[in-house]
Amino acid sequence: MIKLWDYKKIFQHNRDTLSNSMRLVLAITLFILLTTPASAINIDEGVTIPIIAAYSTMEGETGVLLNATVIVTEGNGHVFVDTQPYTQVDLQGSARMATLVASDITGIDPTRHDFYFIIEVTSPIVSGPSAGAALTVAAIADIEDWQLIDGVVMTGMINPDGSIGPVGGIPYKLDAAAQHGTSLFIVPEGQINVVITENTIVRKGDIVAVEEKTIEVDLVERGQELNVEVVEAITIEDAVELFTGHEIHRSEPPIGVWSAEYLDVLRPLGRNVLDEANQLYLVAVNETTQFSSTLEVQNVLLDRGQEQYDEQQYYAATNTGLLILNNLKFILWWEEYSNTKDQDEYLNDLYQTVNLEINHSRQEVERFKEEGLKDVDGVGAAEIRVVMAEQLLEDARSTETEIDYVKTLALASMRAETVLWWLSLVNTDHTTDDGMLKDRAGWYVGTASSVVTYARTIISESDSMHGLSGLLDEADVSLDRAVIEYERGYYSGAIYDSLLAYVQASTAISLMGYSDVGTKIQRSANAARVSIEESRNAGIEPVLAVSAYEYADSLESPSQQIMEYNYARVLAKTTLQLTTTSNVSHSAVSATPIPLKTVCPTQTPTPAPDVPAWDGLDVPGISIISGILGVFAAMILLRR
Repeated sequence: MIKLWDYKKIFQHNRDTLSNSMRLVLAITLFILLTTPASAINIDEGVTIPIIAAYSTMEGETGVLLNATVIVTEGNGHVFVDTQPYTQVDLQGSARMATLVASDITGIDPTRHDFYFIIEVTSPIVSGPSAGAALTVAAIADIEDWQLIDGVVMTGMINPDGSIGPVGGIPYKLDAAAQHGTSLFIVPEGQINVVITENTIVRKGDIVAVEEKTIEVDLVERGQELNVEVVEAITIEDAVELFTGHEIHRSEPPIGVWSAEYLDVLRPLGRNVLDEANQLYLVAVNETTQFSSTLEVQNVLLDRGQEQYDEQQYYAATNTGLLILNNLKFILWWEEYSNTKDQDEYLNDLYQTVNLEINHSRQEVERFKEEGLKDVDGVGAAEIRVVMAEQLLEDARSTETEIDYVKTLALASMRAETVLWWLSLVNTDHTTDDGMLKDRAGWYVGTASSVVTYARTIISESDSMHGLSGLLDEADVSLDRAVIEYERGYYSGAIYDSLLAYVQASTAISLMGYSDVGTKIQRSANAARVSIEESRNAGIEPVLAVSAYEYADSLESPSQQIMEYNYARVLAKTTLQLTTTSNVSHSAVSATPIPLKTVCPTQTPTPAPDVPAWDGLDVPGISIISGILGVFAAMILLRR
């Protein structure tokens, strides 16, 4: 039996490393899938769309027009890519990303559908993500049973948020499209004017040299010379309308995001955390002789937390309280360590104390789930905190100094304490089937693995790692934690950490070459509010999603802000998918949300170097693809 951890390894290694026996198993898997009536396909069905590619030759760069057929059927969430010869992994990733966005746009459940991408390739030249947007258009058209308009061609990467990302070689692609009778050529936003480098061979006697010349190309003018209209598409909805004539309804974001029920849920937690922080502050003032300047900072933070609470920013107030508690716990422990005679014994006892706290939190999670899994949001957040606390406890063993050892134990202790706080936020009696949750969790982990790999591939190939590597590193951490949670049976936690990894990687993709960050922030926030409203209209209060939205409002880093808004969006959508029925306690959810507030940043004064930084309550980390085994089975069977 292949474990989930093996899925990630399989995806990240070249298919040629698979053993012959594994190839046989995968081939049999594909045979069964393709011969099962529920998944059987007719190759004459589906939607065929032109895709355009650019590649380099001895004479320079040129373009080629190909065809791709996309078929969507009822199934089990698999994605099959048929190309001959084998193409680059980024084209495989583009197809997978197309299924994500198409499912999101049309509202279908991707776990109940299979996607087939049959791409005509005469030579291994199709690489790069430039076919992603066209494949997404075809998938949406097939799902909606819409016909494509003849003579329309597009190039562009599909971003996870549905925007069209920039690509290269557009002038050469336009030339190739014009040679095949194209009347309308669609390019990504901001690429009407592009800069290209042309090489000219210069001969001077027996000497042959290549001269490079940089020129700016106006694609509209170039298109007019070729009798082709060139237009921009900002989002996949724009592209679908240009290809099909059908307009996809865009929901208007509500003016508010905080509902009365959300505030009722967060208010007690915020009050309790601030009260505990105040009490611990008084203890620290009376019992410590060190860190006087740091204690003054905590007093300032207490005032800020109270202001946030008074302004009904309960999540922000909770985060501020957690920061204070973590700092004060470290101060008190370090004071005790400094004053004890046997310091080695003290550190050992402190380790055992934190270990007991984590064990207690772990037992509380199990006890809470004994009568059924209620509220996957709260339970998932609690499960993630247990694993985080365990990892920090283990990290403490490898610290190089005593002060770092105590800091890390303080963080582990606070993680364990937040487990109980998240369980206290559970506000529904709806029970989710554990078997269904396990299946979904495995699917989400596989999806996140493929997206993280895809993101690293295209970002590294485009030399865009600068500024984006941090998001990808965070995605790796989230994904590794999700695998641990899945193997332990923490399926809710595995889902939300997989979502977090997916969002971190996909945000990095969407920021490639994107300069108008302000617009991206606003679009992400609007999309999150729409998803939150959809969940509420179904009778579900997405506490985690709204918390992530509020947290995004408090951030100053544009990339982190976009990531948290995107996370809020997928959290709301996933909570809606996982919760199949509404509980009567949600009868007031559909009430008009409280008008949108401007949440003040929760940036805190820089603490003294000896106080560990706190990263907040950090809500646990969309629609999806999986089918990793199916993808490889398809590739191997078709190749052999």
